[in-house]
Amino acid sequence: MSTAMSALSRRRLFATAAAAALLSACGSDPVPRDTFYRLGAAAAPAARAGGPIHGVLEVPPLRASGIVNERAILYRDGPRQLAQYSYNSWVEPPALLLQRALIGVLRQAQAFDQVVSPDMRLDRDFELHGDLRQWEHVRGEGQNAAAIEIEIAIRRVRNNSQLLLKTYRATEAAQGEGVDAAVAAFTRGMDSIYSALLTDLAAIPAEAPRR
Repeated sequence: MSTAMSALSRRRLFATAAAAALLSACGSDPVPRDTFYRLGAAAAPAARAGGPIHGVLEVPPLRASGIVNERAILYRDGPRQLAQYSYNSWVEPPALLLQRALIGVLRQAQAFDQVVSPDMRLDRDFELHGDLRQWEHVRGEGQNAAAIEIEIAIRRVRNNSQLLLKTYRATEAAQGEGVDAAVAAFTRGMDSIYSALLTDLAAIPAEAPRR
């Protein structure tokens, strides 16, 4: 009889513990979900004055070192330390994200006869190389902005002559708190870089110097 009562007590204790665990789980905060971001659509650029530069421009993925090219969105609260948002990422590594964005904008602006990626395996006349040096959400100490720095070089393939070499920077204030507002600021920051790049390309003759 005592053995049967002991088994019954154990079952009741187990049931009570299970119910308590279930109630505790129901009352806890939900697990955050992963969220993935694209850049917003670029502002429509004007067509290049004087018509496209004659030739095919190839745009490979940008160079980006270390965590700058990881999909997790970067932020910093001070001047030196970088960290990654735990549940917020880009849909692609930034090197690919910005390659596609640059190709799209340069095509819209009719900056060259053709603008292609290396995947198309076309004979190219020019190459664009980008080095992504800064790509982070700056916050804290009264700051809330997307900070971007990209060095862009364009060269003629035939004789390896340089058409353009410049570092483009943008610090665009986020219009609100959180990652959504920061991503919108990255989009506006890139719009200002596209605009500056297209202004520089407008100064190059359509029949680019062969030297």
